Amino acid sequence: MPDTTTKQFVCRSDRGLVRAINEDSVGVDRELGLVVLADGMGGYQAGEIASALAVSTITGRYRQQPDLEPATAVVAANQAILAAIAADAGLQGMGTTLVIGRFDDDHLHYAHVGDSRLYRWRDGELRQLTNDHSMIQQLLDEGRFPSRPAAIRAGVKANLLTRGVGLNADLRVDSASVRVRAGDRFLFCSDGLSNMLSHRTIARVVGEYMDRLEAACDRLLRLALERGGYDNVSLALVGVGQASVEGEAARGGNAV
Repeated sequence: MPDTTTKQFVCRSDRGLVRAINEDSVGVDRELGLVVLADGMGGYQAGEIASALAVSTITGRYRQQPDLEPATAVVAANQAILAAIAADAGLQGMGTTLVIGRFDDDHLHYAHVGDSRLYRWRDGELRQLTNDHSMIQQLLDEGRFPSRPAAIRAGVKANLLTRGVGLNADLRVDSASVRVRAGDRFLFCSDGLSNMLSHRTIARVVGEYMDRLEAACDRLLRLALERGGYDNVSLALVGVGQASVEGEAARGGNAV
């Protein structure tokens, strides 16, 4: 029977070529089968604080309660950020996107807020599992524009979010579960990657390096930087049916 219990986790986070600091944070806990990726916002340093707080809060909650629902963990992160803002007025306006995934033997349970994404690569095809909480995606869903490039040409800002963690107490979180299969590859990423690389390019790289996840992450990061690196770039790649290699660790930025 195909093995879905062994999984390999690799992640990267980079400041990019334009931003002064890295406001992304990535957390991976292999024992828990947990991936958390956050893209902070709110100005110099505040976004970095929000994303790091979200990752540490969620990781801490899962260490106390491994069967926690992902949406509940995201709500806990939202409460932690709001509490930090209440304690320090200088943090007003900070927030973060979040995409979180928890793997058990044969399922991935995930939740997200904002425009950080989760993709699944299976049998040569890449599918986006999350739907961006952004103004441009909302207008596309409503049929107002035929494509993302058309909306951008019309002046719609690609980074305008309709939801974010830490912005208000009434947070809507999207969540779902999918069954995993041996050979699946799951990519978590910030928009610093997805805005730089096309769906086709991401699929090609993951397929080309499907058995070398370290090389796949390095290649995706390098391509995002070569194509401008206008934003922080963070990603985590999980291979199902592939054992982790000793020494693999998050590299750069606020990866933990």
